Amino acid sequence: LQILTNVRNPLPVAKFAANLATYGSNAVPAISSTALNVNPIAIMGGAASTVAANTDILSTAAITTMVMLAVQYCLQPPLTRKFLDSRANKKGVTMVEEIVKMGFASFFFISCGKDVVSSELHGWTLSSSLLLAGFPALLYATQGVLTYLGYQNTDSVTFNGLNQTKTLSAALWCFLLMGKTQSIVQMAALGILLFSAMLFQGSISLTGLFQKKVKGADSNVNGGTNVEKTQPHTSFSKGILPCLAAAFISGLAGALSQKGVQFAGGKGRSPYLYTIELSVYSSISLLISMFATKNGRKSLSEEGGIFKHWTPLTIIPIAVRAMGGVLTALVHKHAGATRKGFALILGLILTGVTQSVIEGEPLSANELMAMVLVILSSYLHLSYPPMAVVM
Repeated sequence: LQILTNVRNPLPVAKFAANLATYGSNAVPAISSTALNVNPIAIMGGAASTVAANTDILSTAAITTMVMLAVQYCLQPPLTRKFLDSRANKKGVTMVEEIVKMGFASFFFISCGKDVVSSELHGWTLSSSLLLAGFPALLYATQGVLTYLGYQNTDSVTFNGLNQTKTLSAALWCFLLMGKTQSIVQMAALGILLFSAMLFQGSISLTGLFQKKVKGADSNVNGGTNVEKTQPHTSFSKGILPCLAAAFISGLAGALSQKGVQFAGGKGRSPYLYTIELSVYSSISLLISMFATKNGRKSLSEEGGIFKHWTPLTIIPIAVRAMGGVLTALVHKHAGATRKGFALILGLILTGVTQSVIEGEPLSANELMAMVLVILSSYLHLSYPPMAVVM
């Protein structure tokens, strides 16, 4: 919490926090002239983050935010199953999530200090905000619709496999929009990451590649859902195409977000301010959709409204997911949209390991091999960046 709120002289409650608090000093030599100078403010997007992060090198800020995002991704499924009623209004839940996310981002943004806030808001215009955050917010909303459509019209094995192409899409769009190239080894590492995710989820197996599991196959995307013997028919036009389009749009939205928080105005947008903007535009679009549709108006007029089937503990998974939205912007700032994929796969593995420990069931050979492949792909992607061009 001290790191998040940028306390100037945090108490040495942990060696980790103390190390982060002193990293911005000369005690740690700079690794390159363009590397981010990391301190508590820089980690969470404050004054020091006005210098664009060098995402070719994983800084302490990048590692910290990626691990935090992975933990959030791991905690989300069990918390959602335990505290969120499946009958709850989905748009209402999303609306409250955006409001909570706005609150988190505003708190951390203000905690960065008056000078930082003034500097970030100086020159802010509605037109620039719509360009930087409004368009990505629209893309994220479109992605959500396509993902839901694809989920309804594909079997879980196909859906899980196609869903993992988001990382490849992010790498493509980062290259097209920002010229961020991937070395041959890094491209191979992304391929290994995709394979490992599909292997861990059960989309493929070591004993029979792309052999669909019929009995007892688990998918850990949503915390472990069984693939039934009679699976839903997979439609190409209503299932596969929407899944691929959602992954394609996800990569574009992630790349635009990364460009906004790293390079907007020459110094990059504060991840907190950017998150606030995204939440505002998403909330507006949700409100419009709720009042514009018959089902939306009906849900508002019912007893309990959007809070029907809620309990006091329903806010827990919503708040955790909202914090994940803030962390996503921070990962885009310090690590980039492509490497966010590594954080999410790490979260997927943490989910599987946690579930295995709780239920007392050992991990399968496929899951263990997937963990090894994730470590290998991460090492290759970090160790073999593109060669610098010497002019």
